[in-house]
Amino acid sequence: MSDKKRPLSGLLSDLASVVNDLYGHNAAMLDQLTRDTQGGTGINPELMRSPGTPAPTAQTPVKKGPYGLPISSAPVVQPTAAKAAAPAPQAPAAQPTLADLWKTADEPIDWTEILSGAPVPIEEKKRAVYAENAAAVLRGDQEAYLTVLHTANPMDDLMPFVDRLDVSALSADDMRATFAVREDLLADGPRRYMSSVALRIARDLFAVLPVTHVAVDGRKGEDVLLHVDFQRQELHKVRFAFVDPEAFVGQCGGEFTLPVPEQADEAASAADTPEA
Repeated sequence: MSDKKRPLSGLLSDLASVVNDLYGHNAAMLDQLTRDTQGGTGINPELMRSPGTPAPTAQTPVKKGPYGLPISSAPVVQPTAAKAAAPAPQAPAAQPTLADLWKTADEPIDWTEILSGAPVPIEEKKRAVYAENAAAVLRGDQEAYLTVLHTANPMDDLMPFVDRLDVSALSADDMRATFAVREDLLADGPRRYMSSVALRIARDLFAVLPVTHVAVDGRKGEDVLLHVDFQRQELHKVRFAFVDPEAFVGQCGGEFTLPVPEQADEAASAADTPEA
């Protein structure tokens, strides 16, 4: 190699390093360019242009940077901070229907856990009332029972199925609930309707309070159409999705004063049949 070509070769090696840093070209390609220039061919400006940079025209002057190399006019995209995903809106709880009223109930309250101060997934207003009354509830205080029931309102979603609902505490272990039937719902399958409501009432009361016995009456005016006593142990671990409410209430000793529809039809037919 002649002495005149050595300075040019060294300069182009420096250029290869600068271009590799600025534009991300492959070092091997630049070395090849350097070897080509040693033969006097020079650098192809098309190879040195950064990807995405338009070719210079008469109307577009070429901007030059260090060592006279063209500067890319492509806009620099700044990274943007990732937007936090908005929490999905919580779907409202599905309202029960008469066809599945007894299958669901409120979540059980662990009063020992609340008394200990452990965090529980309950809205703040309710949590404060529960914490204030936890010790009294565990003692069986009847006033505390009613305070908690007023705050929890566990049977609010039952109101479309009754005309009235009253609950009272008889003792530390006993609750009584009385509901006034809706006559339009009573007309179609009265026993199943009243059994569904009574069973759901008992389940909600057992979930909220540590009582062992719930008595439920279904009334029409002054007449008691259904009376049933539920024991907590009878409802323990029952798979209510597969329970027939009328049959279950019967197993719990439920007493109806309305005849079964078939019996009513038979009684009406017998009354219309003249005696021989």
